[in-house]
Amino acid sequence: MSEQLWCVHIEGLDDYIATDSEGSARQEAAVINAYLDSHGHEQRTAATRAVVMTWPFTPDGHARSLEEDWSDVQRMPHRQAAADRPESVLANLARRMKELIRAG
Repeated sequence: MSEQLWCVHIEGLDDYIATDSEGSARQEAAVINAYLDSHGHEQRTAATRAVVMTWPFTPDGHARSLEEDWSDVQRMPHRQAAADRPESVLANLARRMKELIRAG
């Protein structure tokens, strides 16, 4: 039995971000969705959501994406906003819990 490969699918953009685990995918999706929610892009937010899913491509593609694309992920707007804004641990936890409740 093979190990599941996980990713974040950004619906609306049809983009995939390979992650090293389901937990990492859930965390990344929560941060992306929180960024979209906080920036008031009502029309874009409705059409653009990050969801956790198993990697739909080859295992080699997943490995290549993890290796080559991670630096691109660090430059994405949701990462830049998080790096520029100091945030309390409690606020971060509350946002993630909200995202998990929505997914449930």
